[in-house]
Amino acid sequence: MNLEVNEMEKVTEKKLTKRTLVSFKDIQIAFLIEGIDGVERLLEGRKNIASLLRKAAKELKTAGKKTDALDKYIAENHGPGVRGRAVPMSGQERLYKAQKIHAGGPFLRLPLAPLGTNKGGYVRVRFDRDQIIVKNV
Repeated sequence: MNLEVNEMEKVTEKKLTKRTLVSFKDIQIAFLIEGIDGVERLLEGRKNIASLLRKAAKELKTAGKKTDALDKYIAENHGPGVRGRAVPMSGQERLYKAQKIHAGGPFLRLPLAPLGTNKGGYVRVRFDRDQIIVKNV
């Protein structure tokens, strides 16, 4: 009898701790009805929500809604969205896999942010026998 009561208590505890999922549509509804306060209340205590927020903002813009407040909230609290690995630090060593597109030769795709080079910037590349040296111009 005691064993059955303990099992029922465990089942009840599991039901109480069941997590609920939040979709980007939930965020859209909260934003349209209550603004940023509603979004904050909905997402309170949740982790990894930046992608949901960005998708909600994108879909609202597509629908022609004003998202200035939501965009500002995302920028202030979640920063810009970044793809791929973190930028390597000075002195850090990494392995990169050679890539190839169609009939072209193999090449490397390297991050230039550690050199301080932005899109459209120039770098000086020296090809030695067993190494390639890339320097900011």
